[in-house]
Amino acid sequence: MKNNSIKYTYIFSFFLLMGLTSCDEMLEVDIPINQIMSEKVYTSDQTAEATVYGIYQSMITGGSFTNNLHYMPGETSDELILRSQLTDAYVTNEIIETDGPNGTMWTDFYKTIYNANAVIEGINASKTLTASKTPAWIAEAKFVRAYCYFNMTNLWGDVPLILTTDVEKTALAPRDSQTKIYNQIVLDLTDAAKDLPINYSNYGNLRIRATKWAAEALLARVYLYLENWSEAAAHASSVISQNGTYKLITGLTANNSPFIADNTEAILQIPYFNLAYSYEGAAVYNAGGKYLLRKGLSIFETNDARKTNWTSTVVVSGTTYLEPRKYKNAYVATPVERSTFLRLAELYLIRAEARVKLNNITGAQEDIDVIRNRALLGNTSLTDPTQLLDLIALERERELFGEFGHRWFDLKRTGKADQVLGAITGKIWASTDSLYPIPETARRSNPFLTQNLGYN
Repeated sequence: MKNNSIKYTYIFSFFLLMGLTSCDEMLEVDIPINQIMSEKVYTSDQTAEATVYGIYQSMITGGSFTNNLHYMPGETSDELILRSQLTDAYVTNEIIETDGPNGTMWTDFYKTIYNANAVIEGINASKTLTASKTPAWIAEAKFVRAYCYFNMTNLWGDVPLILTTDVEKTALAPRDSQTKIYNQIVLDLTDAAKDLPINYSNYGNLRIRATKWAAEALLARVYLYLENWSEAAAHASSVISQNGTYKLITGLTANNSPFIADNTEAILQIPYFNLAYSYEGAAVYNAGGKYLLRKGLSIFETNDARKTNWTSTVVVSGTTYLEPRKYKNAYVATPVERSTFLRLAELYLIRAEARVKLNNITGAQEDIDVIRNRALLGNTSLTDPTQLLDLIALERERELFGEFGHRWFDLKRTGKADQVLGAITGKIWASTDSLYPIPETARRSNPFLTQNLGYN
């Protein structure tokens, strides 16, 4: 693996030099995809494969996917507070358009989108690649592009929909509607699901690249957000039914968790290349780290295995809190974990919510109980749809805390952000805070980018 990683790194570095590193600000790409790049990268299957793999590396090197996307939405929701007991712009929901991490996250997403677009264009233009291999490579790029746009539209609302590397078409692109963004996400994921591999054998049986089931899992999430309950349930079921590949982790321990490399719950994980630790465990949610769960002990029932195994109890200024400790790998820890982007438990919770909306109460109870039983909790006896939806929301808090902004997005998509966040002492909440500001650097380079309401 080490030699392969080095090979991928060299080729990806070339990829960066040819265009990506010129993306210092939003859509500022000095050198678009061109004939020289295509000739260099897309003349052989080996270099094309490495370049596709390089897209995933671009998701890690910036830090936004495995750092900012965890803690910023965690703070802006009711999930995380600072151990110091101080506040910052995220805790108080007073993010300004010159905020650094907000701007970095915007840029990192567009860098990865640029990479995906470059792969799609380069492979389509090549006349020397093995024809049977190219659909899967294009499908991977479309999956990653969809993943980026899903997060972008939920963070900033309307954003420019960039489907090309042609700087003349992108430099002054205006914002596109969230409806248009979601339509493209669904199209990309539907296309990807048709051509992605159905298992990990092409990837050395490592769960580090997208398969058909990653596309199906993300489609389930997207349709949940779009309130298309039938499609959400159907796509979630398509993944859950692959029980020869995917099974929930039971008997949760530090050595048996959904974040261990290639565990049976993992649908998509992305490694830190040539490193043996996860960034989440080493820097974001490390022991004695920066963050605490705001609601702490009140989230969990007694003996919940997720509280026991995914948190640590700490006392700060005389008050008992929980700190998030899902990832255990620090710089020298074993066993090796990976940043886990998609995992099976979410699919059960998606299907449970969709089933309630479809009035399939028994099916929803069954899905909820799968998650609760894994946490060593008893079955639910609730039958009222409203109470079941409240329980699902709570189970999502318990299961997905600290991961990729789930709580922040859930509060917004269910229309509860004003009610929940407006009641928290210390938050300076306004409804317009539900979207982050379009970064000042992006607007300076593109005067056609309007600002979200509530910002300068």
